[in-house]
Amino acid sequence: MKIEEISKQEAEVEIINSIKNKHKDLRQKSKTCTFALTYGGTPSTLVKNQGFSQEEAEQIYNAYHELYKESDEWVNKRLESAEKNGYVDVAFGLRVRTHKMKQAIMGTSKTPHEAEAERRTAGNALGQSYGLLNTRAGIEFMTKVENSPYREYIKPVAQIHDAQYFIIRDIPEVVLWVNTELNKAVSWQDEPDIRHPDVHLGGELSIFYPDWAHELSLPNNLTEPELINLVKEYIDELNK
Repeated sequence: MKIEEISKQEAEVEIINSIKNKHKDLRQKSKTCTFALTYGGTPSTLVKNQGFSQEEAEQIYNAYHELYKESDEWVNKRLESAEKNGYVDVAFGLRVRTHKMKQAIMGTSKTPHEAEAERRTAGNALGQSYGLLNTRAGIEFMTKVENSPYREYIKPVAQIHDAQYFIIRDIPEVVLWVNTELNKAVSWQDEPDIRHPDVHLGGELSIFYPDWAHELSLPNNLTEPELINLVKEYIDELNK
């Protein structure tokens, strides 16, 4: 994909997605920071829990909130409603009670710690609850499997928040079918709160062979000759 052929926002998304392969170690290390900041953490949280200097922690904190500015605004708007209503709506119409927030005056030095903690929990729930998208996608995909010629060749193993695991037969036709249909399922974006003209949902199928330490990622819209060549190159690399 050439950067000049796509919009600036799409280019930024492409660059972020490339981090998975280009900076794997840094991406893994960032997960604890991301979780802490998503949960309402401060620079002091990063200093205390991750061992950063105060200067590093403030840089990470500011960069995170600049990157996720729209997300912060979305969360804050809903938390303001939670202060009035005593609950916050999360994924698929579920509700998390926020009665302590409703009873308190938020955002002052006198705000009870319990109400502040409830606010962090509610804010975290707004994002984390959308792990249910993975469940929804799994149900859609397995319904397709049960009504396909491949129902004996594809068996679910586990779902872990934003990932799904299957045992499938090593037949090119089956692998290609899974690669296509599973990506369709995880690309679902019909709920208004997650519909966006520029940021889209999606996924990528990986084959783990001969064990979990070895991964072959498959591009979307793969053809059978392309799949066979990728697997051959992967096996050749393993045997070196």
